[in-house]
Amino acid sequence: MAEYISTFPTGFSELLPSVAKKLLPGIQVLSVLDGLLYYRFSGEEKELRKVFVFHNSFRVIRKFTGPACEFPKMVHAVQKLKILPTATGSFRIRYSLNNQFVGGNKNETRRLEAKISSLTHCRVDRVNPDTEYWFLVRREQVGYFCRLLAKRQITEKGLHQGELRPELAYLLCAMAPLDSSCLVLDPFAGYGAIPEQIVKHFPYKRLYVSDLSREMVDYLSSRQAAWKAPHVTVKQRDALNMADISSHSLDAVITDPPWGYYEELGDIAAFYRRMFSELERVLKPEGVIVLLSARKSELETAAHAGGFSIKKNISTLVNGKKAGVYVLRREGKIEHPLHKEA
Repeated sequence: MAEYISTFPTGFSELLPSVAKKLLPGIQVLSVLDGLLYYRFSGEEKELRKVFVFHNSFRVIRKFTGPACEFPKMVHAVQKLKILPTATGSFRIRYSLNNQFVGGNKNETRRLEAKISSLTHCRVDRVNPDTEYWFLVRREQVGYFCRLLAKRQITEKGLHQGELRPELAYLLCAMAPLDSSCLVLDPFAGYGAIPEQIVKHFPYKRLYVSDLSREMVDYLSSRQAAWKAPHVTVKQRDALNMADISSHSLDAVITDPPWGYYEELGDIAAFYRRMFSELERVLKPEGVIVLLSARKSELETAAHAGGFSIKKNISTLVNGKKAGVYVLRREGKIEHPLHKEA
């Protein structure tokens, strides 16, 4: 069975094995590092491209551990290979050390290019190749020589400014214990990244989607038509005053509230206090909140002041900016296990 590695958003190592098994049936997880999953898969490689929570996916040709995880030693070992997996077109060689591209020895790289060409009959193209061979080394003293199979499908250029990436929206949803009886709310829906993942991949009874902006609500309404999902309500609504939602009626709130960097909100700490006051009102006593914010200190203080305890706190990156993902419940409630395997 072939072995692969795939990269994913930092911070979600605990959650990724169960997510990968759901999105890629038949996967056998071998190990998980921060932002990197190592696994076996017997299916067709094209199936890996469908797992949108993966950023880059690679076919592992050789694994290295301990002192062998040095580029000169790795290159020397690969030079001795007698066969490589089938490839076509053109290629180039890249070196990644702790998630950063670095240069390799030019002469050794040229010799290895010739070796790969002779084994695969592919040509070298250092500018715009069909595929790439990577030497990838992590600080955990593990390294891989691997061939790139799939790159991240959606880049920031394909998103609206401020729109949450689909894989991050999915992972937020996966942290909530959703089932077919749940009433779910996203009160800061924006461009609809979170609601879209819910209607595509998760069970619910009714989904409430809202935003303060009339423009955003009109956009969300157009997306709702494309989702063709039942029991979804889109409405213009102030998240700080949701009078139309009954008290203690919601099972889950999953959202990406404003961070106060790009919006004129005044005192962000005061904004979060008002937000939690209203969320405390509409949430059932056993309900859960999952949210994302880069204003970690202000959010944590406001959550505690609003009677919520932090059951899970994941540090991640959003467009290069440090942010936190939080699972919150009312004080005294039992933490929900994040889909851990038995």
